[in-house]
Amino acid sequence: MTEFMTLQYKIYAALIAVAVLLLAIAGTAGWSKYKIGKLEQAVGSARIEADKIEQSAIKLEQKAAVYIQKINYLETNLAEIQKIARKQDEELEKLFKDTNDSRAGVLRARSVRTIQSTGAELCAKLADLGHGCE
Repeated sequence: MTEFMTLQYKIYAALIAVAVLLLAIAGTAGWSKYKIGKLEQAVGSARIEADKIEQSAIKLEQKAAVYIQKINYLETNLAEIQKIARKQDEELEKLFKDTNDSRAGVLRARSVRTIQSTGAELCAKLADLGHGCE
């Protein structure tokens, strides 16, 4: 009977070993399934966050495109305004020169000695210039 008991113990030991092995495999599989579930959940959250960021980036790119259009428009207007300003500067310089010439003419006229002349002499001089007296 000892041999039978030894065989029986060996079978029980083998069954226990197999049961422990199966429990270990089941536990490992459960743990792996749990970890995979957590990782899938993290991936899902990351995808949602990435979609939000992508939508935000698209909106920002659209805003940037609007600002680029505005910048181009303002640069064009600025170039036109600068062109007009240059023309006005040239006209102001011309007017300044004309004003200085006129002032110089007034100063020359003031420095000339007045000569007594009669109305007839003045009419004759105006007639020579093409403006007759009446």
